[in-house]
Amino acid sequence: MLLLLWVALLPMAGVWARKPKHVKEPPVVEQEVAVEETDTTDLDIHDDFEAMTEGMPVGVLSRLVGDTLFVNCTQDELPRFLIVMTDDGESQYRLMPAMLWGDTSSTHPADSIYPLWMNTRVNPYQTPVDSLKDSIPVSLKGFVYPLKNLTYVTSGFGFRKYRFHYGIDVKVQVGDSIRASWDGQVRIVGWDPRGYGYYVLIRHDNGLETIYGHLSRPLLEENERIYAGEVLGLGGNTGRSTGSHLHYEIRYLGNAIDPATIVDFEHGTLRAPEDYLITKKGTFKHNEEIKQLKQAQYHKVRQGDTLSGIARRYHTSVRTLCKLNNIKETSILRLGQRIRVR
Repeated sequence: MLLLLWVALLPMAGVWARKPKHVKEPPVVEQEVAVEETDTTDLDIHDDFEAMTEGMPVGVLSRLVGDTLFVNCTQDELPRFLIVMTDDGESQYRLMPAMLWGDTSSTHPADSIYPLWMNTRVNPYQTPVDSLKDSIPVSLKGFVYPLKNLTYVTSGFGFRKYRFHYGIDVKVQVGDSIRASWDGQVRIVGWDPRGYGYYVLIRHDNGLETIYGHLSRPLLEENERIYAGEVLGLGGNTGRSTGSHLHYEIRYLGNAIDPATIVDFEHGTLRAPEDYLITKKGTFKHNEEIKQLKQAQYHKVRQGDTLSGIARRYHTSVRTLCKLNNIKETSILRLGQRIRVR
């Protein structure tokens, strides 16, 4: 029997071992990977086992004994996941090195800032911006861009028709590796069919939270510790999405921050390499626009309606209507069209 060891989800490799079409969804096997301290010459490699070394240290030898996979390298050289291919199908081995699982404390990142830890709601804090300090410094050290390769932004932060878009959309292909931006802990691995699709939310040690939406496959579990650059899932087109892309959000105490004020998406780098200063008036200036949007009033166009007639009905001007709706005085109104009047 020929066994192929496929190394997947290394931060430096960013490649998932794709399944053959005839193979069913693999069972996830919680399996500790033993690390031998002996010299590589002491490892007996079975004739029916072959290890592909892409992303692994050169010269690393491995052998499979029963259900245990032995790899001759140090703990910090291990990838997070391994895929073992056999003629019986595909099995996924989960790595459990001490460096990832040694912390058994009940504390969570930024506990001094956040009032609770919850795995069900994106924003359980409901912290008003007005209650925050006037300025809050946040360390950005250790940042890793969430994609291995630079692509392009498909949708920015802000209004999108009658909805507010709280993140940045970046083009990805289905199956692309998505990586954590900073060290932290996974708070939510969720499914939102009318919004994020499959998504992962991480609270970071620096006090920020990031959301990675529309994934085809999350690869972590809630409450797991994660480090900057580690792969957390695969890019996809799930949820409220019209094409494969990554929806990327940055939040502080539940309040959304425009990611483009922190990250230069054209170059995949930080705009400020050391620290970012959160300010109520600058960072969250969009909240006033959102407040106005919630208070907005609309008119549904009916037969015979004109801009001048709608303006008289709501005691406003045609000029104001054009500004609110980004239209011209000569624009043709359609039946059923929504016209903002306040």
